[in-house]
Amino acid sequence: MAERISFKIDEDVAVIKFDAPQSKVNVLSRAVLASFTSIFDEIQKNDAVTSIVLTSGKPECFIAGADILMLDACRSAEELIKLSKDGQEALMNIERSTKPVVAAVMGSCLGGGLEVAMACQYRIAVKDKKTVFGLPEVMLGLLPGAGGTQRLPKLVPLPKALEMMLTGKNVRVDQAKSLGIVDHLVDPVESDSSDQDTLTYLEEVAVGIARQLAQGTLRVDRTPALFQRVLNLFYSTSFGLNMVFSKARETVMRQTKGLYPAPLKILEVARTGLDKGSSAGFLAEAQGFGELGMSTECRALIGLYHGQTACKKNSFGAPHRPVTELAVLGAGLRGAGIAHVSIERGFHVVLRDLFTDRIAWGEEQIREGLCDAVKKEKMTCLEKDGVYSRLFPTPSYDRVERAEMVIECVSEDVETKHAVIREMEDRVSPHCIIATNTSALPITRIAEASKRPEKVIGMHYFSPVDKAPLLEVITTAKTDNDTIASAVDVGLRQGKVVIVVKDGPGFYTMRLLASALSEAIRLLQVGHGVVILGTGGPRRGKSSLCLSGRSQCRGTGQCFHPLRVPRWRRDANRPSRR
Repeated sequence: MAERISFKIDEDVAVIKFDAPQSKVNVLSRAVLASFTSIFDEIQKNDAVTSIVLTSGKPECFIAGADILMLDACRSAEELIKLSKDGQEALMNIERSTKPVVAAVMGSCLGGGLEVAMACQYRIAVKDKKTVFGLPEVMLGLLPGAGGTQRLPKLVPLPKALEMMLTGKNVRVDQAKSLGIVDHLVDPVESDSSDQDTLTYLEEVAVGIARQLAQGTLRVDRTPALFQRVLNLFYSTSFGLNMVFSKARETVMRQTKGLYPAPLKILEVARTGLDKGSSAGFLAEAQGFGELGMSTECRALIGLYHGQTACKKNSFGAPHRPVTELAVLGAGLRGAGIAHVSIERGFHVVLRDLFTDRIAWGEEQIREGLCDAVKKEKMTCLEKDGVYSRLFPTPSYDRVERAEMVIECVSEDVETKHAVIREMEDRVSPHCIIATNTSALPITRIAEASKRPEKVIGMHYFSPVDKAPLLEVITTAKTDNDTIASAVDVGLRQGKVVIVVKDGPGFYTMRLLASALSEAIRLLQVGHGVVILGTGGPRRGKSSLCLSGRSQCRGTGQCFHPLRVPRWRRDANRPSRR
């Protein structure tokens, strides 16, 4: 336990450091909480210590939240309630400490990590992209269980607090400073080992601030601007609270249709604390945490989390030649999207199309996406120019020969894809991987045109590529392991959730979607309206067809003939089975 948390005393300041061994992130488990409580109590009894600093030994993570495996192992609501109360008690000791406690944050500060930071008397953070704050528990079907539902509404404006808890979205460090989550920002150190140097510098600054707080030479002033004070006064009235919570509930119901209990429970628990005081709020939070933790929705979302986590690892090992330069053939919606996510993640990309007007359209799509990122403050104008400089649009084969992977996005026609593969193999190096982007055309049949079928693989991206997280990698019986490892590696570096499947009718996702679309078309035939819930939210049944186009749908549909699904051939006038 002690190796997960260490502490040292710098003159009159105690520095407690979270640093889980052999892990990229720090998480709060029973062992960590027990170790922290023991160390914290020991420091409180030490009269030579006047203040405390909480920091991390990992440059990219302060604390990422609670240990999911610990939550998954709980078998009763009572066990989860006790877990929540133990966390509340540990953080209450921080909040009530007579010795000032400073949180020094670098990297992700999420879930239980943010709850720890909010319990401290002062918070400083490194001003960089990796430092983010958030309460993502709702995405696991839970609520913040260590006091987050009670402290956040008192720290930041009420509407923003509810938004953070209900959506689970991260807040950038500069926004956290303006909201009052962070009291002081520290600029990163520019050096060869900048991350470690920045972490050391952050600790030095935190120790100095903790000493000033203990000596009384630094006073915390979180008084908001006049306009915000007026709003806070309005939010403190019954009318103001009713209006804010009513609007929040209306938004939740519109987005979830009442199918997810966690957002509604968060609203209930937060309102309890504001109406009846902190004690009642903390009790409601623990009970709500236990209730949600045993729900079907929570268990399903935790299972989904484990699945997505597994998909973020390359189980095929490291590729022999990591891909740094891609060639994307076809500058349409899918091709431009693949090029976009690739250059954002550091790849050099040749975007080739026979028609210059298509290339111009693809360039414009990528440029608009990057400009949108600048507007949302995800990158600066200088960074946008640097990203865009990695794109090489061309109607010729210049530079394509240097590519280590070619991703073709031509029309859904086997003969066309055969022609592209033959042409490519005469131009690229023998170790170059040829990936075909197709929704359902058999990869084995596409690879028949190749002299090196072991280097041909399917990579099924979903539109819009810059927003849809899934990538389906399809292998054939001849695809070698290094080709699979390279394709998965590229997908992971593009920020995708990667699944690897065998070549078969519809692969995996299209086989699932086909059944839904089949029933949607049948309902339309008998005069009913259809709504399909997809990854992008509610979507009219015909929209999936419109996005793909009739020719692609016809070609994709032909790939399902080997399945011989009888219900696809049912008479449209025959009533469906209930």
